[in-house]
Amino acid sequence: MDQIRNVLAAAGQFPQDDTVLARATEIARAHRARLTIVHVIDDVSGFDLAPVDTTLIQHQLRLSAQEDLKAAIARVEIDVTEIDIRIEIGSPSLRLIELSNEINADLIVVRAHHSDSILEKIIGSTTDRVIRTSHVPVLVVKRPVTQAYQRIVVSIDTFDDSAVVAPFVAALFPLARLQLNHVVQITTQFEVAMQRAGSGQAGIAAHRDALIHKAKAFLRDLSQKLAKRPLRTVVRVVVGDPAASLVRATWSPKVDLIVLGPGSTGRIRWALLGSVTRRVLRAATCDVLICRTAQQDTKE
Repeated sequence: MDQIRNVLAAAGQFPQDDTVLARATEIARAHRARLTIVHVIDDVSGFDLAPVDTTLIQHQLRLSAQEDLKAAIARVEIDVTEIDIRIEIGSPSLRLIELSNEINADLIVVRAHHSDSILEKIIGSTTDRVIRTSHVPVLVVKRPVTQAYQRIVVSIDTFDDSAVVAPFVAALFPLARLQLNHVVQITTQFEVAMQRAGSGQAGIAAHRDALIHKAKAFLRDLSQKLAKRPLRTVVRVVVGDPAASLVRATWSPKVDLIVLGPGSTGRIRWALLGSVTRRVLRAATCDVLICRTAQQDTKE
């Protein structure tokens, strides 16, 4: 993951997406990056709306979007060196990913969507679909923007790919305090398998202790690589359900962003949006950054 040069902000509704523009602006300004704001409108050309001219409808939708964007930019007071306003036609999630690839975006910023509709439960929201298919980190904004991020919880696994996430976040938010979290979990199925293999509760406890020791050593080594940061990096290892533990970490009023690493490297698992990621996205009380690494892409 290299430095941030291009930030892509998805603006679909106003004033709801003012927070997206504000956060994207803050990040782009801090990194002197180019900010691209995109609004995707539906393509009505395939609808049978006779005797109405669909071309005129499409034109009016574009004009309305231009007015909304102009008003939002004035409200947010966007002040970046380079800015590009794009109004696109098509599927919001597909067009966002296509545009991200076209401009070589380093970060996509979107708003969290909360809906209990049956359709979204089946296929997911636009945000879900962008996260599933994006090859760059996706920042999901859930809170109003009042300041730059101050304290960030970074979920870390103990496999190699996860080690690149913390340095990326440290570079992205150089003035924020980082807390590296690892959750140790021995599933019920694994406990049953250990018992059938002859291990009793003492064996399960020893295995848990070994996992905790390994995680602490891994996080200490990772924090030492970040020792030159102005604020000390905190490490924390907890035992329990990963999603529930990570969501609880966001309950602290001091935490304003939680970062999830790449998770499973399997294409199918990622395409379905892992259960931990989905649960944290839904229940976290702060913003969520989902990082997908270049290493993960090359493995698929």
